[in-house]
Amino acid sequence: MHRHRTPLRGVKATPHPKPDDPAYTAVNYAYAGQTGHIHEVVEIAGRSLAKVGFDDRKIVYYLLDDLELDESAKRSTFHDVS
Repeated sequence: MHRHRTPLRGVKATPHPKPDDPAYTAVNYAYAGQTGHIHEVVEIAGRSLAKVGFDDRKIVYYLLDDLELDESAKRSTFHDVS
């Protein structure tokens, strides 16, 4: 079974990217406001990016600072569903 090693894996996350942020593309804005789950967090050029998976199995990267996290929700990703 595939497992990621990150303390935030499976945490419910809702992205709220800043308008017209050059770090984001149309795909990021298309998923803005939708709730997904963090798959892992990576550090790139000193910035923390989260891979967020959505119900349609799409994974989109967001800056960790632009995510509303709900750590009280049941932790899961689409990898956990058979």
